[in-house]
Amino acid sequence: MSTTAIARKECREIVRDRRSLFSGLFYGIWGPMVMGIALLAMARHQGPLGAVTIGAQGLDAAPSLRGFLSSREVSVEPVQDAAAAVRSQRFDAVLVVDAAYADRFSNSRPAEIALLYNSTRPGSSRQADHLRSILGDYRRVITDTRLVARGIAPAAAVPVRVLERDFATAGDRAGRAFAVMPLFLLLAAFIGGMSVAADVTAGERERGSLESLLVHPVTRESIVAGKWLAVSAAALATVAMAVATSYLVFQHPRLATLDLPVGMNLTDAMTLLAILTPLAAAASALQLFIAVRTRTYKEAQTQLSMLIFVPMIPGFLIAFGSVSPAPWMAFAPMIGQHMLITDVARGVAPSISAVAAVSAITVTVGLAAAWAATRQLDREAVLRRAGA
Repeated sequence: MSTTAIARKECREIVRDRRSLFSGLFYGIWGPMVMGIALLAMARHQGPLGAVTIGAQGLDAAPSLRGFLSSREVSVEPVQDAAAAVRSQRFDAVLVVDAAYADRFSNSRPAEIALLYNSTRPGSSRQADHLRSILGDYRRVITDTRLVARGIAPAAAVPVRVLERDFATAGDRAGRAFAVMPLFLLLAAFIGGMSVAADVTAGERERGSLESLLVHPVTRESIVAGKWLAVSAAALATVAMAVATSYLVFQHPRLATLDLPVGMNLTDAMTLLAILTPLAAAASALQLFIAVRTRTYKEAQTQLSMLIFVPMIPGFLIAFGSVSPAPWMAFAPMIGQHMLITDVARGVAPSISAVAAVSAITVTVGLAAAWAATRQLDREAVLRRAGA
């Protein structure tokens, strides 16, 4: 029995145990889909509002305001109960003109207008921001008209003018959702083989098949290598599915409205697979080392689930700017891959030497973990089952 024979045996058992296989593969779909849903939801609320319809109560007392709203493509429908109209979601926003509006307005005193909306609804908040801007313009027009009527230059009433210029594009704002994409892909390399690693070690110990495998005339190195290949195949399949799902997400036509500073074509997808393959192999070796030290499948799953925090912690710190990239990070497993994935998605071709360096270091870590797992098979305790 050789390494390839053991790998074939483990792959057959993985396919038979669909629950372990699908638990990893499913992540490859829903992980990037979470990012896609966030981006699509953001795209839905981008761009100009255009013509809108709002509710209004008491607007007959403000004919000039009605005309100003009409010039800004805002249609008005009268309502009897403004609060009920917003609560029932009949209108996203409602204007309520104070009963004393006409009298106060004609006497050049502050007239009140209430803007009712629901801040928990994105559409309502967006329409309220639109109306707030229109009302601000209307207020400035009336103020300038009154000053001119009194022989005062409008500029004299504005000692300081503050100009705000937000250079963040819709794509930049959408980048917040994109920031988690490298993390999703890194996690795929760990989650894909987690259940499989637990099954081919602690699971076989519980079933008694590990003992029969160890009595065969085959070296411990071949056994671990065969299992490593099988677990790596499951992890790589999950990574490939996550990359494919991410690729499909970026092809959605609605995302074109965001003018995203990121993207993904087939060449980028293949580059990501090349970057993540060594990490998937190293993660599989680490999982084998951890799982072979446990006695039950449940215990193995519990300990392996803690391994997920290894890529999560640095991933979140880098994704949200808590840590500034440093030169040494390019050579650190997981962190280096995170930086390379970000570069690829932003259209920056990664350096072949940088990819080779971090891949070599990652594979070295995997080989060390596989060697440690091999040494564990030499212990007599590896044959003891739970309760023995």
